[in-house]
Amino acid sequence: MKIGDRVRLMKGTEEGIIVKMLDKSLVEVEIEDGFAIPVLESELVVVSSDESTAFDTPKYESQKPSKQKTVYEQPNQIKGFHLAIIPLNDHLNSIYFLNPTNDDILLMANEVNGKQEEKTILSEKVFAGKFSKITERNMDHINTWAPLSFTILIENSKWSIPIRPEKIILKIKSKHFQKDKVEIPFLNKKGYLLPLNQAIKESIEPEKINPEKLKNSFFRGLEDAENFNNTVTNNSKVPEIDLHIESIDPNYEHLPKEDILRIQLAKFDEKLNEAFMAGLDEIIFIHGVGNGVLRNNIHKQLSQHHNVQFFKDTHKEKFGYGATLVKIK
Repeated sequence: MKIGDRVRLMKGTEEGIIVKMLDKSLVEVEIEDGFAIPVLESELVVVSSDESTAFDTPKYESQKPSKQKTVYEQPNQIKGFHLAIIPLNDHLNSIYFLNPTNDDILLMANEVNGKQEEKTILSEKVFAGKFSKITERNMDHINTWAPLSFTILIENSKWSIPIRPEKIILKIKSKHFQKDKVEIPFLNKKGYLLPLNQAIKESIEPEKINPEKLKNSFFRGLEDAENFNNTVTNNSKVPEIDLHIESIDPNYEHLPKEDILRIQLAKFDEKLNEAFMAGLDEIIFIHGVGNGVLRNNIHKQLSQHHNVQFFKDTHKEKFGYGATLVKIK
C-alpha cells in the first residue's frame, strides 16, 4: 500500500484514503468525513474503481462510484506546487501539500511565529504526483493562523548538478476562501487550491565563511583582534564567551527556565562550531556556577564531541567552577 490508495476497513464499510505512512505496518487513513485514524495495513483492503462491476458487490454510500477514480490519475491538471484546503465541517479544515511535478522531493513544513522563529510540523518525502497532509486548522481562528514555511529539496535520480533548496512562505488569509470551492486533483474532494508560485519564495544560498573574520569576531574590539593575530601561538589570547542569559537576551526576565537553558545551549553550540571553523586552538565558555545544570549540559556535549581534545575548569580564582576551557584538536 502507498499514500493515496483508496482503502476499505475489512471489519467495516468505512472507506478512505491513505494520507501518511506511520510505520512499516501502520498507516493513517482519512475517511470520508475527514476524520483521520491509524490503521494496521493487515486490516485494510485496497478498493478498485471497478470492483462493484466485476464482483457485483453492493455500492456503499461512501464509495460514490460515479466520482471514484485513481487519486493520481490527472497530475497535469495543475502545474507547480500547491496547497489544498479541504473543509471537514463548518469549522475544521485539512491542509495538504500537492506535488504534481515529475520529481520526488524532500519537504519540511514549518510554522512561523512573530519573531520569525520556526517550528517543524512535518518533514518527509513527497513522491512525484502525490500529496501529503500538513496539518488541520480551525476557521474560527483564521486571523491567528501562523504563516507556513516550506523548504523543498528536489531529489536527484540521475547524476546532475543539484538544485538548491527552495523556501516558500505563505500566510493563509480570509481572501483565499472567497472563491468557490473546486475539485482538488489527487484528492477527489472539493476545496480551495492555493498555488505556491504566488507566495514569497527564496533560494537558500550557502553562507560564505571568512575564517579570519570569524576568528576576529570572538574578540570585543579591533585591538584585541590585532593582538591575537600578532601573538605567538603559545602565548595567544584565548577568546571568552559569556553564556550568562543577560548577555545573550536582555529581555530574559519573563522567560521560563527551560527556555533560558535552551537559549544558552544554542549560543554555546553556535560559538563552539564557529571556533572549529575559525581554526581556534582553545576557547573559554563562562557559564557561571548556579545550580550546575548549564555546566553539566556543556560538559556532556563536549565529552561526546570528536573535535574536542579535552576540556577542564579554568580561571578558578576568578570564576570558581563557572568557566570551562575547551582544547580543540
